[in-house]
Amino acid sequence: MKASEQRLVLVLIILVAVFATGFTTMRMLAWQRTLEKKARSVAMRTNETKQLLTEAPMWEERLAWLRTAQPQMTSVNKANNELDQSLVETARNSGVTIENKQLQEPVETAYFHQVGETVLVKTEVKPLMQWLHELQSPESFTLVSHLSIQPVPEDAGKVTGTVHVSRLFSLNKPAADNTVETKTP
Repeated sequence: MKASEQRLVLVLIILVAVFATGFTTMRMLAWQRTLEKKARSVAMRTNETKQLLTEAPMWEERLAWLRTAQPQMTSVNKANNELDQSLVETARNSGVTIENKQLQEPVETAYFHQVGETVLVKTEVKPLMQWLHELQSPESFTLVSHLSIQPVPEDAGKVTGTVHVSRLFSLNKPAADNTVETKTP
């Protein structure tokens, strides 16, 4: 082999080595970025878990309150009547006029029973907001799941509102059936 051919082979080997090193370096850098992303993800999940563990006593206290304070449904009719009476009474006390009422189908989820009623009300905005605020106290287990407010064209100070109100009831299950076990370090 001539000297020029040897130099050409040597240059070719050096080029192949440089390209192989570059390719390997690029692959290793991509792998490093992937590992860094996974490490950040694990660190974030670790922090979230620590935060949840520090909040565990608060949530256990809330669960205990929920089990003792949430009413139990004895019958759907009784629950609907109680909700209706509550709506009529609180609306009267707040100065809200209920013009139309319609019961909703009862719902049972994995965590609660729900009865509901859709009411059409006519009043001024401030009494309506006060009534809605009064309805949704945590102790009453009542919630407003839908609210639509329209101004009354004939009376500038009044609005009509369509309000879907629901009340949540316990499933009447023993505490052991829906207990969440937590382990604290």
